[in-house]
Formats: sequence, structure tokens, C-alpha cells
Amino acid sequence: MTELRFEDEIFLSADLSGQSAMPAMKANGGGTLKYELSDEAGLYIGFGSRSCAMPSKLQDQYDSDLQPRVWKTAVLENDHLKATFLPDLGGKLVRLLDKHTGRDLVTNNPVIKPGNLAICNAWCSGGVEWNIGSIGHHVRTCRPVFMARAKSFHGTPVLRFYELSRENGVSYQLEFFLPDDSRFLFVRTRIYNHHRKVVPMYWWSNIAVDEGDDLRVVTLAQEVFSNAYLDNLGHILTQVKMPVLPEGYDGTYPKNFPHAKDLFFRLLPEQRKFEAAIYGDGWGLCQTSTDRLKGRKLFVWGRSSGGMNWQKRLTSPEGRPYVEIQAGLAHTQMECLPMPPRTAWEWLEAYGAIQTDPEIVHGSDWTAAGQEVAAKLQAALPREKMDALLAETREAFALQPAEEIISRGSGWGALEAARCGKEFPAHLDFTSPDPEPAIWHELLKTGAMPDLDMTTPPPSYMVQDEYFELLKAAPENDLRNLQLGLGYYFRKDFERAEALFRSVPGYTALYALANTALCQKDPEKAAEYFRSAFAGGDPTVVREGLQAMCRNKLFDAVLSAYAALPEELKAVPAHQLCYIEALIETGHPDEAEVLLMQDNGIELPQLQEGEVSLSNLYLAIRKAKAAREGKEIDPATEPIPERLDYRMSHIDGEPGKYGARYPRNA
Repeated sequence: MTELRFEDEIFLSADLSGQSAMPAMKANGGGTLKYELSDEAGLYIGFGSRSCAMPSKLQDQYDSDLQPRVWKTAVLENDHLKATFLPDLGGKLVRLLDKHTGRDLVTNNPVIKPGNLAICNAWCSGGVEWNIGSIGHHVRTCRPVFMARAKSFHGTPVLRFYELSRENGVSYQLEFFLPDDSRFLFVRTRIYNHHRKVVPMYWWSNIAVDEGDDLRVVTLAQEVFSNAYLDNLGHILTQVKMPVLPEGYDGTYPKNFPHAKDLFFRLLPEQRKFEAAIYGDGWGLCQTSTDRLKGRKLFVWGRSSGGMNWQKRLTSPEGRPYVEIQAGLAHTQMECLPMPPRTAWEWLEAYGAIQTDPEIVHGSDWTAAGQEVAAKLQAALPREKMDALLAETREAFALQPAEEIISRGSGWGALEAARCGKEFPAHLDFTSPDPEPAIWHELLKTGAMPDLDMTTPPPSYMVQDEYFELLKAAPENDLRNLQLGLGYYFRKDFERAEALFRSVPGYTALYALANTALCQKDPEKAAEYFRSAFAGGDPTVVREGLQAMCRNKLFDAVLSAYAALPEELKAVPAHQLCYIEALIETGHPDEAEVLLMQDNGIELPQLQEGEVSLSNLYLAIRKAKAAREGKEIDPATEPIPERLDYRMSHIDGEPGKYGARYPRNA
């Protein structure tokens, strides 16, 4: 019989308990998206995009030190499959074992090793993660969510994860069940917009599968929206035919990609929604869903040294190279969909092994390959059964209170329930010991913010419309003025924001003034505010301040600011990298090289996905030293030490450009 159990398991992992104390004001990305699409593409490009991660705080206080640490797990198991979940990593499915073959259906990353790839920075590769709210890896992808035992389904245990998505203020819940005789793991998702307004909605289930030379990714699509990674200018999205891409290779085999790339498959409304990762013997994972989840995607890191190095930094020597197949609400990840007021969106996904005829799936006829997978999937799990299960499980458990709460997540759902009362879903228990929302409960009850000592950062931040209006009506004090200023900043009313920040003491307000000055195109003033805020000793403030000075070519300011830092902040690799850039630009390449090449190449835990600063700094040093000897180097052919090479695009590597490219949209 199917068993649901809750256990502790030891993983070699980083410490993910820390987060920044600052509001996440720094603008995301900074590049552009170009697109060449047909007039019937019908995409919501750019709808729902956000300029920063507020109201959430950055989860950026981790390093590369991996230690054995105990993690809570939930395990669903029957005779065919064993599924392992981590509630403290957003409910991630970290392992799905096919017990008949002993093979992992999704990539089983042996370590929990974060990298700077998510909206709030920290992100871990492997398994299956669930992304909601705004474009990118979800803000809770490395944070706890509520975990409960839901009402059983015909005697089958049901595992529930749920939370509030603060980006758009909606609740979401995932329920996993594995019937006794099932070879597929089912996950039922429900998002409920209780507001009386349209909200932009984003969802992508992100599935890592082991890469191999014999792996083919199969759907029924005949066209894709192809997303190419350019230099620091961003991306270009084009609409092309499958399977042979304009570059001349078969885009259904990950081994063929020289560089990182996204393919968003354009499935037609009448086609069954699935994506399969099939290996040379015809066996593999098939993910399918009901029709609400219409998008499907393939992401590859590419076979360049930069792409392979990115994979290595996210795992361990025992880790396997992987690609991602994904399923989403929209056709691409450059868009959100408008979700009507007082509306629930629900769908059912299934994950399981499938055996196909390898000669057909790996043959020259792409259409036949898709039809072969579709036929085997229909025989194993009929499309009609998926629709019936979705309908049946709504009343059976999805709208029922949990039988037992196993662990609790954030306190933001309880706050939203207190604000809107009966309009919020009553079957989800959001009671939480989380202290962060306490100041907002007080605002709801009294109409005023508490008087706090603003020499230290407040516990949380809020930019939701309803609280913005409450803040405008609240009596003035330092906390109210800071929070209201953040509301104006988020809405790009920088003059009002600046005036409010000026009235507030403490380095949180100085940090806010620095970011406001950057948005007002005054980098010199921003540098002054950052320098004053450095006295607080917050590593997020120092990192972002030094990066802003470099971005605006204030290299003398970088040198003097770095020299004044305490030794523990000078030793932070991200701060050293800015210092290295300033040394190069002020004519000290030898000193810069010593720092860059320490320990055979500096290790930068906070390296942002797509960032080519390490390789470009190395090239700039090589160029400066060659120029002293009257020589020139060719950036395209100059060897880069492997430890510094994270170039994901064939255009990367131009000297003199140190910043991150526009990050991929997760």
C-alpha cells in the first residue's frame, strides 16, 4: 500500500538560514528582450514583470561551505515509485525513483548548494521545483512552506504544500498523491485569486533530468519560441520550426547545443500537453498535465566550458549534468497571464516512467517520435482519466481542511486572512509563529505603525496596494515614512520616496536613498549614500554599493570605500571582485591579478547566472599586461582558466564589460 511518512535526512548542504535585512530594491536584470514573432503568436510579453524583488528580502547570506545538515523530508512511496520532498526548499521534489529499474526519473542532486539564480538570489538545482508569482525562480524556492497531511483519497494518503505568493497576494496549494497501483505521481495545483482585481499570474514547474548523449526531448510541437542568450544586452526570442533549428542542428537533442538556450514548445490547443525525456533505450520520464498548463520548455546549459562549469558549481563531483524540461501556464517565461478576480485556476500534473520504441523516438521523423510517446502515454495514463481525476479530487480533498499540519511556513497568509476575512480560502490554516508580519497586524488593528528604533532594520517590508493606502492614511513616524517611501519607490515615484527617506534615521534609509539616487540617474549621490550606509556593516549593502560604483565607473570611489572596510568585509569575494575591477581600471593590473588568481582563481558564491565578470576581468588583465609590451590579445581565442570561465554565449568574453547579462527567466 502507498505510504506517506515524514523523516529527517542528512544532506551535504550550505547554510540557507540567513537573509538580508534590507528591502530588495535593486533592479532585476537590466538587459532587454528583443523578439521576432508572427502576428498570431498571441504572447503576453512583459506583462506582469517586476522591477525588483520587493516585498521579499534577498536570501543572499550563504557561502560555499557545505556541511552535513539535517533536513525534514516527506516521502510518498508505493510498489512502483518513491518520491522525496523537502518542505524547507519550497516543497521541492528532490528525488523520484523508479523502483523497477532503480533509475532516477529526475536529477538527484546529492548536495544542497545554492547559487545566485533566483528572484531572491538563492536557488538549488535538481529535482522539480514550483515557481509562482512573478517571472523567475520563486521567492520561496529555498524557503519553508506549509506541509500537511491532507484528507486521504480513496484510502490513498495525500501530501499538501501551500503558501501565500506575496508578489500578487494569492494563495496556492499543491497536493501529491500516489495510488497503490499507480506508476505515475500526481500533483494537483490550485491557485486562488481572492482579490476583486485582475492579477498577473505566473507558474512554471521546473524539472531537472539527467543529460546524456542519447537523450531526446519529445513533444507534439512543430514550432518553438527560441530564446537565444546574447551579451549584456539581453535575449532575443524568435519563432522557428522544429526539430532542426536555424543554427543547423537538431534542437531536440541537448548534446547538440554549443551554448545555453531556451526552447518554448508551441503546443496547439487540441494537442495533449506532455513533454518526455527519452534515452537511447526508449525509456525515460514523461510529464503530462491537464490543458490549463499549456506551456512546455527545454533549457540546456550547452556543451561550452562555461555551461559545464555552471553545472559543476551547482552540484558536487558526484553530481550529474542535467537539462530542464518545464511546464507553465503561458507559452513562454517572458510573460504572465491575466487572472480574473475571484477565480481559481486548477490543473493536474503526472510524472512517471515510460517505455517507447527507441527506433521511432530516435528516428528521423519528428512527428512520428511525438506520436509514439503520445500513444504510449495514452495507453498508460489516458487523457480522459487526468480530466476526471482533476474534477473528482476538487471536493475529495483540495477544498477540505488538512487532517494534520506537519510543519508551518510564513505568516503572510495569516496576515492576508486577517485583512480580507471571508474572501480568503478558509480551508487552508495559515497560523504561523513567523514574527515578520507583526508590524502589519498592528497597522491593520490600529491604523498606525509601531514606533521602532530605526537604527536597526525593521523586520519586514510591504508594497501591496492595500497596505500602501493604509500607510498613506497612518500617522507619521519613522517606520511609517520608511515603508511608505518604499511604496512610492516601487511605483517609481522617486521624488516622494526620496523626501520620505530623508526624514528617517538609520542605514536602512541611507540604503534606500542610494537606490533612489541610482533610479534618478545620480550615481555620485548614490555613492555618497552607500558609503554612509556601509557603516552598518551589512554585506548586502556593501556588495550592491560597490557594484553600483563600478557600473557607473566611479573607480576611485571603489578604491577608497574598499580601503575603509573592516577586514571581514574586505575578505568577501564579491567585494574583492569590485576592488579588482577598480584596480584594473586605475592602472594596477598586477595587483588585480594576484587577487583574481588567489587559490587558482577566486571563488564567488554570489556569481549571478549569466554573469561573465570573472572571465572578462581576466581578459582585461591580460589585455593591460600585453599592452605594456606593445602587444594585443584576441579575446575570442585567449584561453580562460577553467575556474573563471562561466561564459554561456558565443558573444561573451569582450574585455571591458564586467556586469551580468540579463538573467534567464527561470
